[in-house]
Amino acid sequence: MSYNTRRYFEKRIRKKVGSAIHDYSMIAPEDKVVVAISGGIDSIAMLKVLCDLRKAAPVQFEIIPVHIKTGFEKGFEKVAIWIYNELHLEVIEVDSRISAVLEKVSDPEKSTCALCSRLRRGILYGLAPRINASSIALGHHMDDIIETFLLRCFFTGQIGAMAPSRVSNDGKNRVIRPMAYCTKDLVDNYFHFLDIEPVDNACPLRNDSKREMVRTYLSEFERQNPTVKYSIFAALGNIDTKSMCLKEGFYAYHD
Repeated sequence: MSYNTRRYFEKRIRKKVGSAIHDYSMIAPEDKVVVAISGGIDSIAMLKVLCDLRKAAPVQFEIIPVHIKTGFEKGFEKVAIWIYNELHLEVIEVDSRISAVLEKVSDPEKSTCALCSRLRRGILYGLAPRINASSIALGHHMDDIIETFLLRCFFTGQIGAMAPSRVSNDGKNRVIRPMAYCTKDLVDNYFHFLDIEPVDNACPLRNDSKREMVRTYLSEFERQNPTVKYSIFAALGNIDTKSMCLKEGFYAYHD
């Protein structure tokens, strides 16, 4: 791809991340932001964009990249070196032993992804206050938010998703998702130009068939309506409460 194509994706993703930060007041002056780095495409892209935006931002804030070592990922050393050389940041690495925990408690018929995510988040929640961090940035993009919304609708009977900005249940941590306005395609296209390979997260326990099913549905919807993701995302902030089934105790059921 040409230089102009690279600039197009850079400008587009920076604008969307900047808009999300502004709309949800994600970062304030003198904030210390823990940026969760798995070593995958999404987290690396988020860190690079935040670093670029910090250079031009009218407010000063600190970025602290943190990697929770699960025991499954391979090749994170190269990512850490790239971050140090390219972004001039040193990654804090935390050995979680999550792989050993999952091997003991995992159900072969169910996905371990949700439990793994909760364990990693719990470690971040414990670390952030100790280093006086103002917030924790996670690399979820628009597709992740939409998929979670549909999963909760289909399988738990709830309306909810990943909020772009929220305070944790214990009230001690603020979680932000700066790439909430970015589609997966945009993130992937931008990452193509970063000259770094993501880690090989070869989890032998991974079996997230429900999320894959939802992605298949979304792909089909998108063929029929190219803007369907934007419509679903907008709907999450545009709820018509007058037409909702809000009767106490109401729950759809089948015989």
